[in-house]
Amino acid sequence: MLTPDPACRHKRTQLIAKDEEAQYVECLDCGEILEAGERKGDEPGFGESLSDA
Repeated sequence: MLTPDPACRHKRTQLIAKDEEAQYVECLDCGEILEAGERKGDEPGFGESLSDA
């Protein structure tokens, strides 16, 4: 199992799940799974999938 890197800023993410109440993304650098609401105030483009690239 991957251990999240405490220094990772999760700049490269991909959307992995979404419903009416939440969306979840995976950090492509450290592998951590995050709820989109955990990153309030971050740069635009958060939650983009690879298909948006």
